[in-house]
Amino acid sequence: MARPSNFHSHLVDRLGRMIVGGQIGNDGALPREDELATQFAVSRTVIREATKTLQALGLITTGPRVGSRIQPMSSWRLLDPQVMDWITDADMASGFERDLLELRSMIEPAAAAFAAERGTPAQIGTVTAALEEMASAPGKAEHEAADFRFHEAILEASGNSLLLQLKPILHAVLKASFRLSMHDHERAQASVAIHRHVASAITARRPEQARETMIALLKVAQADIDLAPGRAVPVGDEGTTKRNAQETHHARQSRKLDPTRA
Repeated sequence: MARPSNFHSHLVDRLGRMIVGGQIGNDGALPREDELATQFAVSRTVIREATKTLQALGLITTGPRVGSRIQPMSSWRLLDPQVMDWITDADMASGFERDLLELRSMIEPAAAAFAAERGTPAQIGTVTAALEEMASAPGKAEHEAADFRFHEAILEASGNSLLLQLKPILHAVLKASFRLSMHDHERAQASVAIHRHVASAITARRPEQARETMIALLKVAQADIDLAPGRAVPVGDEGTTKRNAQETHHARQSRKLDPTRA
């Protein structure tokens, strides 16, 4: 994945990923400014500006005599695309992917129904064009790009100005969801069929069918996530789960500090 070109942004990205990945601040506190300045070979002013950005993103809080302390995950700006990138790259708490799909289920079925009802012929044409790009994509990257366009085209076709304002958020949510669910090109291609059902319902001007097929699409995405390597799998009679991969330090710490994230 491309890293920020601006030096300040690069440092924020480095520190953010280290915090989320549990590579720094394991005791709940960031190292002192002078220690970070030495570690990254920059001035304390540069470190101070970077920590201000991390504070604005909710990852840390600062105060006199206590320095910078890491906040629980519930305080992070989870819908910020950069924060969402850090979390999904670090394979954080198992509840996060559930939250992603729940958010999508609140937005996308309604958007699909509105698109079927209100979309212009040109807007619906953009939806179907994105679908054909998905079907003919030679690899996973191309498929993912076309999938982005498909879902964003549905938002555009919804004709709802408030839903359009959610497009940057949905883009971040989709990016994180795709990263968790589309493990290989073969599985990505298998998702084309359910996308085609959504596009067909929109083209046929059938709002309720469009809503239902989008709900079915999201269920397929959930199934893909459940089958991904390292995802939670059922064990025992109580429906409890275990994970094949280790969670990050701050995933565990966030649940300790924020018991609502069970």
